[in-house]
Amino acid sequence: MKVFLFEFATCFGGLPAEIAVEGLGMFKALYEGFIDFCEVVSFLSLDCDFDVLTFECEDKFLCHLERSDFALIIAPETDWNLLKLTKLVEKSGIPNLGSSSKAIEVTSDKWELYRRLKGKVRMPKTSLRPIDPPFLVKPRVGCGGEGIRIADEVPDGYLAQEFVKGMDVSVSLIVGDEIKVLSVNRQIIESFKYRGAVVPFDFREDIMETALKVAESIKGLFGYVGVDMVVSEEDVYVLEVNARVTTPSILFRDVYGMNLAKLLMRNYEGKEIPEFTPKRRMRLRKVEGKEGFVVLDGYAIVKEVLDG
Repeated sequence: MKVFLFEFATCFGGLPAEIAVEGLGMFKALYEGFIDFCEVVSFLSLDCDFDVLTFECEDKFLCHLERSDFALIIAPETDWNLLKLTKLVEKSGIPNLGSSSKAIEVTSDKWELYRRLKGKVRMPKTSLRPIDPPFLVKPRVGCGGEGIRIADEVPDGYLAQEFVKGMDVSVSLIVGDEIKVLSVNRQIIESFKYRGAVVPFDFREDIMETALKVAESIKGLFGYVGVDMVVSEEDVYVLEVNARVTTPSILFRDVYGMNLAKLLMRNYEGKEIPEFTPKRRMRLRKVEGKEGFVVLDGYAIVKEVLDG
C-alpha cells in the first residue's frame, strides 16, 4: 500500500520559515507514522533530513499522486492552496484521507464559515464592514494568524470580527462514520500569531460539545479536523475550522501513544477509533533556534514535557 503524503510548505516553498517550520513538523510526524505500516510516496524522505525542497511543477505532483493508493494533503488555506490541491486529488480518483473540496471551500473562507455556523454555535460578531470597536480585521482566506490586527477599517479581502477576550483553545477531531474528539489543546498565541500548544488541556464539556456541533454542521468534513475557539468564563466562541491536520498533532504520539496516520487509515476504512488516555502533558513551542524536533531557516519546533 502506498500513501502520497504532501505537505505544501516542504515541497512548494514560498512560505515564511516561521510558518513553514510548522508544516515540516507535521510532515515529519505523519511520515514517521505512515512508514510503520505502508510505503510513503512524497517529495521528501527521512534520508534527506527533511530539508525543504522546491517543486513548482504540477506534473510532478500528479505523477506522485497517480502512483499512490491514497492521498493526504496538508496545505495552507492561503490563496486557496488546500482547495486547489484537494480538487486535483478528487479529479484523479485516488482516495482522499482528508476532507472534501466542498467542505474546504466553506472552511477556508472565514465569511462563508461564519454564515454556515451562525445560529448553530456561538461566534464573535463578524461583518464585511466596520463594526463597533475594538474589532479585528482578518483575511477572509488565510492561516497562521497572518494579517490579523486591531483596526478601524476593513481592507478589500478582509472581514471585521468582534475582539473576544478569553483563552485560546483548539479541539482536534477525527470525522468519519462517527465524530471523535482526539485531543483538546491550549493554544499559545502572541500578537494574534500561533506560537505553540499545550497538549492536552483541561477542558469543559461545552468545549467538546461545541466542536462536535461544528463538525456536524459542515458537510464533507472527513479525517482530521481542527476547531479553533476562544473560551471565556461563560461562553465558547468558534473562530476557525481547519479541514486538515494541525500543528498540535505533532505531539500526539508522545502524549497519547497515538499513531495519527494509522487512525486516518482506520477512519477511511470505517473501523472503530479507539479511545486514548494521555500519558503525559507536553508543550510544543515554535522558537528561533537551531535545535528541535525540526529546524528550518532559523526556526525550530521544540517539544517539552510538562508532567508525566
